[in-house]
Amino acid sequence: MSKEGIPYFTPGEYQRRYEAVRALMDQEGADALLVFGHSGNRQHYQAHVHYLAHAAPRHECYLIFPKRGEPVLFTTHYNHLASAKEVSVIPDVRRSGRDAAGAVAAELKKRGFASIGVVGDVFYQAMDALRRDLPSVRWKDLTAPCRLLRSRKSDEEIAFQRKAALGVDAAMDALIRELRPGASERDLLVATEKAAWDAGCEPVFLYLNSTPMAASESCVPNQNVSRRKIRMGDVLNTELTVGYGMYTAQILRPFFLGEPTPAYARLYEVAKAVHDRVAGVLKAGATAQEVHDATGLIAESGFTIVDGLIHGFGVDILPPSIRCTLFTPPAPFTFEKNMTVVVQPNPTTKDEKMGVQLGELGLITEGGFEPMHRLPAEVVRVG
Repeated sequence: MSKEGIPYFTPGEYQRRYEAVRALMDQEGADALLVFGHSGNRQHYQAHVHYLAHAAPRHECYLIFPKRGEPVLFTTHYNHLASAKEVSVIPDVRRSGRDAAGAVAAELKKRGFASIGVVGDVFYQAMDALRRDLPSVRWKDLTAPCRLLRSRKSDEEIAFQRKAALGVDAAMDALIRELRPGASERDLLVATEKAAWDAGCEPVFLYLNSTPMAASESCVPNQNVSRRKIRMGDVLNTELTVGYGMYTAQILRPFFLGEPTPAYARLYEVAKAVHDRVAGVLKAGATAQEVHDATGLIAESGFTIVDGLIHGFGVDILPPSIRCTLFTPPAPFTFEKNMTVVVQPNPTTKDEKMGVQLGELGLITEGGFEPMHRLPAEVVRVG
């Protein structure tokens, strides 16, 4: 087998992660972590396993990561073992079989852990079996603190996301070249995927909707790309994500084919204003409440939103998740240097038939929000 072209971090980066995770275990009183992963949502649910093992099997897996001693990764599918062993930075990778709880419980029992932190959304059948087989163990959900830990990016992680951002930019360039009356939504998808691969990255997804501005039927990018043909007078909303070594970047751009209708011009005006206000607030030390307060124009303009307005990003969606002033204020959160977030205001009419979405991935710095993409944060007009 070959690992040619598979991106890796340095040994020092993994040492940094392991020290941070073990410090968290000390803080939480855990002897070990049991990290669960599966392939759902484009392998987002493998993010914790990948963070520690550089492996993201296409089926369920369990990583035992002790405070002292060597970790072990169990993969549940027999034919996935060889690939997991090939890419993992953890030497001990084993086959558990489909009913993994018994093998995992036996290993935990052998090591004698008294307190175990669980990371990830473990299937309830497996968790019930583990509790039954290990009745004296104290279990604690440490998913949230591990997600917060992963939201603080190292220089190496930021470099991966910058490479992913270059892939996004190349894919968006291809979409713009392909976008014309008569092209189908699927044509745009194919063009972006090829461009992402050609840039040395991996396509993750293109969400897209196209609808006539004068008779609009949808307000936000769709997850199912159709074969509908693009026409003059359309509006398109796009959400484009590309990865490099599973680290991702994302851009969201609206497109007007021709002159926008007054209603769509107003939606875009609000989206642009809120984007710029939120970006102007973001910096190290800013709070989630300050960002939330900067979104008030959406409600004042009589619109709502149907998506989040800002979220952390990496391999998966990370803290914080913030909506606009129409919704419950966010939990307390302070932005830190080297966090990466996606700003994506999506003002939408209350009947959800019209909307635009504008945004991109950026880096939190001491001085502000630094976009990682070169395409300006503005609507793209065609014709």
